[in-house]
Amino acid sequence: MTGAKTAEHASSTLSLWRNLQSIKKSLKPVVLDGTALTIPDVIAVARHAVQPSISRDGELAKRLQRSVECLSAYLAKDTVVYGVNTGFGGSADVRTDDMLDLQIGLLQHQNCAIVSPHDKDVNNNAERLPSDVMQPEWVRGAMVTRANQNIRGHSAVRLEVLEGLIAMLNKDIVPLVPLRGTISASGDLMPMGYIAGALMGNPDVFVQVGRGKQARVLPASQALQETGLYTTGLGPKEGLALINGTAPSCSLASLVLYDAQQLAYLSQVCTAFASEAMAGNVDWAAPFIHAIRPHPGQIEVAANIRRALRGSQLVVGLEKRKHSGNGLWQDRYSTRTAPQWVGPYLEDLLLAQRQIETELNSTSDNPLVDATPLPGCPPPSGEVFSGGNFQAVAITSAMDKTRLALQMIGRMMFSQVSEIIHPSTNNGLEANLNASDKANFTFKGMDINMSAYMSELAALAHPVSAHVMSAEMHNQGINSLAFVSARRTMEAVSIVRMMAACHLYVCTQAVDLRACHLLFFDEVSSKLANAGMGISEDGHKKIMETIELAWKAANESHWCDRIKPTSDALWSVLAKLLAEEGQSGSSLASLADWHSKIAAIVEETARGVFYPNLAITTRHVASLLGDGTAPIYNHIRETLEVPLHCGLDDDPLYCHRRGLPYEKKKTLGSWLGFIHESLKGDLMDEVMGALDGGIDVRRNGVTVSAVNGAKEANGTNGTNGY
Repeated sequence: MTGAKTAEHASSTLSLWRNLQSIKKSLKPVVLDGTALTIPDVIAVARHAVQPSISRDGELAKRLQRSVECLSAYLAKDTVVYGVNTGFGGSADVRTDDMLDLQIGLLQHQNCAIVSPHDKDVNNNAERLPSDVMQPEWVRGAMVTRANQNIRGHSAVRLEVLEGLIAMLNKDIVPLVPLRGTISASGDLMPMGYIAGALMGNPDVFVQVGRGKQARVLPASQALQETGLYTTGLGPKEGLALINGTAPSCSLASLVLYDAQQLAYLSQVCTAFASEAMAGNVDWAAPFIHAIRPHPGQIEVAANIRRALRGSQLVVGLEKRKHSGNGLWQDRYSTRTAPQWVGPYLEDLLLAQRQIETELNSTSDNPLVDATPLPGCPPPSGEVFSGGNFQAVAITSAMDKTRLALQMIGRMMFSQVSEIIHPSTNNGLEANLNASDKANFTFKGMDINMSAYMSELAALAHPVSAHVMSAEMHNQGINSLAFVSARRTMEAVSIVRMMAACHLYVCTQAVDLRACHLLFFDEVSSKLANAGMGISEDGHKKIMETIELAWKAANESHWCDRIKPTSDALWSVLAKLLAEEGQSGSSLASLADWHSKIAAIVEETARGVFYPNLAITTRHVASLLGDGTAPIYNHIRETLEVPLHCGLDDDPLYCHRRGLPYEKKKTLGSWLGFIHESLKGDLMDEVMGALDGGIDVRRNGVTVSAVNGAKEANGTNGTNGY
């Protein structure tokens, strides 16, 4: 790395992860004050049962009270205030003195979306019908975000109303909020309308109480009564203040962005892993190349890949350069141009993160009360202003950028996986990564799956903002569709996570095969040198080059089928060597003798190295990998216990039908499921932990490397060895 700025995305992603770990471990509540809510705070409340609380700072209570009093004083002057004594939206020409019922009327016309009966029965959905309500974590995030935005003192909301919202969270009461029906223009009116309806105890708004098997769905009125909560009713603007804002979109965007940032970093480690799987020439990651085209994202991706490959014995081009040899001289685009491909989107993701972080601590409703001193503004006037802070285009922009970034990342991983599985592009690995001793299709289906994932991901990439329709009596002629964009981006996150799981599984299988080949070549070379055949050093080199080229070329099935073509390829080189070394008088006999001995060495060595007599170990393979990829490999092989897959011999149906043990056999999809699920938690933590150590984070003056620790724990001490 050439400086702190070149690691801006990795540092930011690592900071989000570290902060979340700290919040989870502290067992302290997330304290809301309207200015300091972070993405990790939202994640902690939404996903990890961390409880929020409202700051007890006396000034916070005062500013909330001032905004309520200012609105009251303003109304006392017989002034018209939108949504307080007028109708809403295109009906704002209506006037009313019944201000409290007006707020209930607001919720009434927004509680209009669909909650299916099966969503109200948490224990009875045997048909696996798709849900029409938001995931609970989305709603929890929206609730804590809305409370934080309203706390800022511009919304004329009483402290006790916001305390009620937080109390619902802490009692594990989560409203059932319809999934569809918001255009995120005058805020996310419908979703927040259901949250506000639950807060007010509407008996026909339903909530989930508790989690997991203990979860129940109840009418909001019953849930509040059972948990000892009470409703204060709504003041003159409080219904509008609760629902007319960006919180659901901003909350979901926070969840999405947190995951997307980690997947973006993971994609760079995956690229390093793919390079190792294909024994690449990675001089394309050299600092010089990127320093002369100094886009920050490009420079960072190259640095991250170099760091992930540090210590790798499976690639050339970094610690050792390749200046001669056979085969494809430069890697294909899917790895070689990864810095140029991903780099610009790291810059977009950082901008998206800043947009979301700003929105979390912004006032986004309407109208707004000027009752709180603000830096750079005149003293508070007590006036009420109508504006458009509810227009959530900042979130739409962030999510459309993020979704396009995910599509580009997925496209790169798709191409890399295809290259690793295909025998014509994977630099000598078996077709479909067949590790067995018979014809098998092993990973062929995963190649098809990746194509399916990529097609869906590409379809999601189109900007949602291009599909805005006029709404609500043409009052909402332009609207952000931020929540729809965030939903689509969450779908993209899910797909890219599946693609990443496939990628990691494929690479883990591939590096095992690569390690087998390297061990095979090493042992053939050693046995040939000790065979007492009188072959010169130059002759030994030519024979090994022939064996390696022939072995790699015959990779369309399994290792057994490589033995004969490799042996056949030896005839011409041996004949030439015999002639060069002056043994022409007995050339035919010598040629047959040499060929017989070397062919026997090739076959004997292959049978001792490859399946079913595998000579490699997890420790051996991990020792060949880079600092960023070894922990992932170890996690998959050791922690998750996902084995090298040998096709039919490891298929539960095949074994079951032949009376063979099948209890520990699983389909590829089941093993892949373990990796995918782990990417939501401990495996991604492993990746982030390796990054933490890899960027030389200093603790008490000592540089800690999570990667070296992982290697040492695995018994390799960072060195080669079988």
